[in-house]
Amino acid sequence: MNSVAASVLMGLLVLPAHAQEPSAKGVNFYFLAREAQIGQESAATLLRTLPIVHEPKVDAWLASLTAELVKYADPRFAYSFTVYEDRKPLGPQWVLMRNARAVATPADAFEGPAAEPVALPGGPILVPLSLLADAPDEAAFAFQLAHAMAHVALRHATRQATRLEIQNIGMVALEQAQKVSAPAAAVIFSTQPLAMQVGMLTLARAFERVADMVATGILAEAGYDPETVIPYLEGLPPADGPRVFSAHPTAGRRAETVRAQIEKLPPRVYGAGTGGFDEVKALAASVR
Repeated sequence: MNSVAASVLMGLLVLPAHAQEPSAKGVNFYFLAREAQIGQESAATLLRTLPIVHEPKVDAWLASLTAELVKYADPRFAYSFTVYEDRKPLGPQWVLMRNARAVATPADAFEGPAAEPVALPGGPILVPLSLLADAPDEAAFAFQLAHAMAHVALRHATRQATRLEIQNIGMVALEQAQKVSAPAAAVIFSTQPLAMQVGMLTLARAFERVADMVATGILAEAGYDPETVIPYLEGLPPADGPRVFSAHPTAGRRAETVRAQIEKLPPRVYGAGTGGFDEVKALAASVR
């Protein structure tokens, strides 16, 4: 095995076990303009496929709420919010597009009951109607929106895509190495798909935690008491299957993250609210 291939191979082996803590300065192969283009193209495709909800009162209320949250988000991005009915099964057209990777969405998006809004690169955010229908209060729902905005601002979608590209480069190097030192490389090669999957999920969980941190700040700046979010997070249902294969941290870990972030906030008087939450929540529950 030549020295270049060996170096790439060792880097590939280390990556899944030591997923970096996400930050706004993480490695990213995508320029902001390209990121925005990917997001707009994906949003356009999804808007033609998903059961979009057009309820005037819900749309007006959501526009009022998000206009306040956006004031405290990263201004480089054009956030937009579209409600879709997540309680209806998606048709075969979606399955074909997903298999063809025609849209840039998180790994677990649209694969079951919605856990959070879907944040696309550059700013488009798709809001599951069930999150509004099931939210215990306005602050909890606002936190979900702020969490999605944090994913956009921290560029998590394109940073994950970058990570995949780096791993794919490593796999190519490993294939070449297999030709030189077949027995050893073959063993390593056979274990890499699972290791890469686990590594990506580890990174996704780290992204979720840092999005919770940023969302806590946005929520507080907008006047909502982030303390009220903690019991909401603690009450979220656990992910199915082993935790190592989940893209989300446990409910307890998320609550701990928010609690730690609250301790860093300056004292404030909280009292934000649109006054229309109960009505739109009832509307969301009735739309089918």
